[in-house]
Amino acid sequence: MAVLKIKLGILVLYVAVSALACKSKEITYTVIPQHITESVYASGTINAVGQYEVYSINTGIIQKIHVQEGDVVKKGQVLFTLQDMTPRLQEDNARLAAAFAESNRKGEKLNEINDNILLAQKKLANDSTLYAKQKELWSQGIGSKNDLDQRSLAFESSLSNLKALRSRYRDVNKELNFLSAQSQQQLSISSQVRKDYAVLSKIDGKVYKINVDAGELAMPSKALALVGDDMDFEINLQIDEKDIVKLQKGQKAAIRMDAYGDQVFEGTVEKIYPIMDEKTHSFTAIAQFTKAPNQLYPFLTVEANILYKEKSNALVIPRNYLINDSLVNMGKDQLKKISTGIRDYQMIEITAGLKAGDVIFKPSK
Repeated sequence: MAVLKIKLGILVLYVAVSALACKSKEITYTVIPQHITESVYASGTINAVGQYEVYSINTGIIQKIHVQEGDVVKKGQVLFTLQDMTPRLQEDNARLAAAFAESNRKGEKLNEINDNILLAQKKLANDSTLYAKQKELWSQGIGSKNDLDQRSLAFESSLSNLKALRSRYRDVNKELNFLSAQSQQQLSISSQVRKDYAVLSKIDGKVYKINVDAGELAMPSKALALVGDDMDFEINLQIDEKDIVKLQKGQKAAIRMDAYGDQVFEGTVEKIYPIMDEKTHSFTAIAQFTKAPNQLYPFLTVEANILYKEKSNALVIPRNYLINDSLVNMGKDQLKKISTGIRDYQMIEITAGLKAGDVIFKPSK
């Protein structure tokens, strides 16, 4: 009987110690004012400023590649040359046609008409004089009516002929000027088409990638190379549509890159494109480094936290102390309703329901 009492005593003591141990394992948090920020997460890549893919306007065999990857190029510098036999012949034909049209514009056809005009002017002057004399004689009763009519007819015929020649001169001159201008325009078109067989750089920058070899077929749909600024880079970020209304130009961003490990760089949102990509349901934003790393390359992967809210002396608690996003455990399973505000990945602001110094208990899982 005594042994049984001892065993019961030991059991009670064990239960009591266990209960005390369990109670001591309860984790608490004391509410204190802190600085807290809320940010939007974005992912993206590094791009060279002005970065673009190089395409040819025409289809043709790549005759020569004038640059190598890593070369610094100037705006207008030739990157690729395509075989241009057909456009070269077309340009030569257009040049011959333009020269012929210009020769006609200044040549014999107009000179011949002009000579005829000069003769017609002399004949008109002569016929006018004879008609005037015959008319004077007729007024004096000298000569016949038939002679007067003949002189009048000759005068009117000369006048009509001169008008016709002058009209013809204007028409022919207009036609030759039109043909000359048209042939010059065709020459300009042919010359431009041939120039389009030389693929030029649109910017001062660097050739980051060449996608083709000499002898391959270049087409307007095939990217030949990647060119961008060789010094300045920007951050191309993708923003989820649920966060786009939180973003504004000028907001600060914390930038991380796999290439730089845990190092954080500061940036600023410079531009937000106002249209959503329907496939990804995301918007594109461009950010610039406040102070860029020493080495950057196109398409380095980026993660960013864009700050859009912050508050000093805010009452905050760990987010894992929340129950159903609106309750906290004040101890002995007493739950209290609270209101929340700014939140980051670990902490959340309490706007109502708690005060500084309150102790809350971490919910048991």
